Amino acid sequence: MAKKKPYRYPLYLLARSAAGLLALLPRHALTALAAGLGRLGFRVITRQRNKTIENLTFAFGGRKTPAEIYALAEKVFENSAVNAAEILQFPKLNAEKIRTFVEAEDGLAVYRSLLEEGRGLISLTAHLGNWELLAGTAISLGIRGSVVARRIYYEPFNRWLVGLRSALNVETIYRDESPRKLLKILKSGGVVGILPDQDIDSLKGVFIDFMGRPAYTPVAPAKLAIASGAPILPNFLVRLGGGRYRLLTQRPLRPQDFQRAQDPVLAMTRAWMQACEKVILEYPDQWAWMHNRWKTRPDDLRLRKKGPEAHALS
Repeated sequence: MAKKKPYRYPLYLLARSAAGLLALLPRHALTALAAGLGRLGFRVITRQRNKTIENLTFAFGGRKTPAEIYALAEKVFENSAVNAAEILQFPKLNAEKIRTFVEAEDGLAVYRSLLEEGRGLISLTAHLGNWELLAGTAISLGIRGSVVARRIYYEPFNRWLVGLRSALNVETIYRDESPRKLLKILKSGGVVGILPDQDIDSLKGVFIDFMGRPAYTPVAPAKLAIASGAPILPNFLVRLGGGRYRLLTQRPLRPQDFQRAQDPVLAMTRAWMQACEKVILEYPDQWAWMHNRWKTRPDDLRLRKKGPEAHALS
């Protein structure tokens, strides 16, 4: 049984109160304030700052100077803070308002074209740009679907985040729920949103090269695509500056295109991870570099107990 931590509820109340005040600000003012708080966080949250700089140095050390990497790391914190602040204003958004700052019609046309194939669609994105707003944008502008997410350990915070998503009609399905829920959505012609770009060692995965180093990568998206016949669409909501976003789509990955591969799951997983890496390299300041993407090592797998198939969905 987890230890009770009595400080959590007062922190939750404080966060809700502060968030309520921040949500009242005009969007441009909230964004500017959040960016400043992100820069402050970069200076005081040393552990995450050092991890971010370490990961960026590994990826760009031969192409960027230490000063450039430091500036890029600060921008990562700034963008993360802006993302969090923008989520607080989800209850104030609707389709009309979203259209004023998100360029999504070209990307949504790709969604609709793939959905016409009649097998549903797996919308695969990364912790890049504003992934929560991506789901809210697609569903608010007429795409029917749900997102797969992890359950936050502290239930009041979990209910809060799920409620913010619900304000834009985004349904949350927890990744420890039955895969049958996802298959049902796809079979009915809906969209399932997945963020599988992080190292989660409790999930079934394989090692795929990412930034030149083997990274433990979930196989759930490929398995779900093969089981349902639904294509995977790598897509990302990237920040353009000035408070604007654009929905970018990559080449869709259809299960039948990989059926002759020696290992279709491995081949499909490698393909979507490469699509993510391409966009991360284009917008490096917008990805969550503070995450320890190379945490799991190949030797760790023989010591790790395999989880049930239901836990493979990320």
